[in-house]
Amino acid sequence: MKNVDIAVSGADGSLQLVVEIKKAPVSSAEWATLMRRNLLAHAFLPPVPYFLLVLPDYLYLWTAASTADNLARPDYKIDATEIFAPYLKSNLSLDDLSRYGLELITISWLGDLLDIDARNGSVDGNSQWLFDSGLSEAISNGSIELEETT
Repeated sequence: MKNVDIAVSGADGSLQLVVEIKKAPVSSAEWATLMRRNLLAHAFLPPVPYFLLVLPDYLYLWTAASTADNLARPDYKIDATEIFAPYLKSNLSLDDLSRYGLELITISWLGDLLDIDARNGSVDGNSQWLFDSGLSEAISNGSIELEETT
């Protein structure tokens, strides 16, 4: 899919999640809101039930409930270190990674999420938001598509 870093479809093949990855050193919900608004204003984001902005400090998730409002604040703000710690070597931090390193970790994490049901929903306490938001169910047994480069 063009213009998005990662697209995730559900088991039926319908687009459920678009992921944008940025290497901003520090972010806030306000900064994330403006980033999403700019992406929407320039038609970089297709209509989709979930949008995830991944940064080295936080992940920001918007759900279908907030997609109509371009200036909607994220529905969830998740500590990136807690989510991605299992994918890092002990001597690395997310700040040490390039944008592409952050993208690879995100792809690995998303790949694991696609199989959550196969693991009987076994996730740590930091991942309850996946179920509360409905994202886990939406992408279960789905597929990942990476940005096309030409």
